[in-house]
Amino acid sequence: MRLSLSPLGVLLGAIFSTTVLAQEVDTSTMTDYDVISAPALSSDKIKSEVLIEVTTVGPRMVAVGAHGNILWKEESDWQQAKVDTSVLLTSVAFSDPENGWATGHHGVIINTDDGGKTWKRQLDGYELMQLEKSYFENRISNLQEEVESTNDDEAIAELEFQIEELQFQISNIEVAEEEGPSKPFLDLYVKNSKTLWAIGAYGTFLKTENGGDSWQVISGELENPGGYHLNTIFGRGDNLYIVGEAGLAFASYDGGINWQTLNSPYRGSLFGGHLDAAGNIWMYGLRGNAYVSDDKGQSFTTINTGTTVNLSAGTSTAAGTQLMVGHSGTILEVDEQLNVKNKTHPSGSVMTDVIEVTEGEWIMTGRSGLLHWPAKITGEAALAKQQGAQ
Repeated sequence: MRLSLSPLGVLLGAIFSTTVLAQEVDTSTMTDYDVISAPALSSDKIKSEVLIEVTTVGPRMVAVGAHGNILWKEESDWQQAKVDTSVLLTSVAFSDPENGWATGHHGVIINTDDGGKTWKRQLDGYELMQLEKSYFENRISNLQEEVESTNDDEAIAELEFQIEELQFQISNIEVAEEEGPSKPFLDLYVKNSKTLWAIGAYGTFLKTENGGDSWQVISGELENPGGYHLNTIFGRGDNLYIVGEAGLAFASYDGGINWQTLNSPYRGSLFGGHLDAAGNIWMYGLRGNAYVSDDKGQSFTTINTGTTVNLSAGTSTAAGTQLMVGHSGTILEVDEQLNVKNKTHPSGSVMTDVIEVTEGEWIMTGRSGLLHWPAKITGEAALAKQQGAQ
């Protein structure tokens, strides 16, 4: 059984995850749940504060991060969006140039209908607790009916074990009802303006088919009895993939209707994944481990990354190479023959996401906010900044 979820539990359980970064600076999350409804404060230093993910939607770029901070940029400089929450935001995705969603800590999901300039809450941790509690209670009721309808001792023992696990989940929720919601969402996947999925800590898995007006808990669709964290969900068309803690890897080949467990090549945590233009699966995580599959996850090839730092996120470039970023300023560029070029950003910063702006020009997010490649800062300047020099 997993321990009861608490802010400290999330911090320890996700110690190698990129989404732990802002918890280190957002100390209010440890004791105060007003951050759920407190609007993000405006700041002239927002570009250098912790940012977790960045995406493109048409000609616009949108980045999300600590304290509910959201930045957007079209033609002029980056501007701060109006956001009605100040939790750490962990992911962002759009269905079209106007409609987008972002996930965050304390069970928060927000959305925009003006291209990312203003955002409002659709779900928070208090509502999430009630959704999950009802879901677990219904599952217990169904399992108890199965127990009563069979005389198979082995089947009864397995059903009773599942009931015990679900009762433990309800106990966790009851504790959280007293202490306040702390379960974070870690990623989301948007299929269209109506259908999207959100994943998070301790096996949290939700789906909406009405654009977020209501959400359905579907955690039982994944084989995750240990309740391990689900870190990233990605896909294209009907092929969807989820990777997470303890090497978890899942796939759906029918648009999220049915899910199957993949034979993961790694038992450590996987933090990121993406598809290239050919539909090959790239996934990566703890201690520089990275893999690629050209058969929809039925088998994987190990990539010799030449690094042992944690890899957080990646993307496919227009030229057909793959980028992966991670701790210590690490940037990996992998060609079609799986040859790896290891670059280092002079900031030496933890990086959590990367997008291509033009060929050879990339923007990253992370502990130091927005970063560029080619770098716009020298190693000396980065060191002076870290030491507080003016």
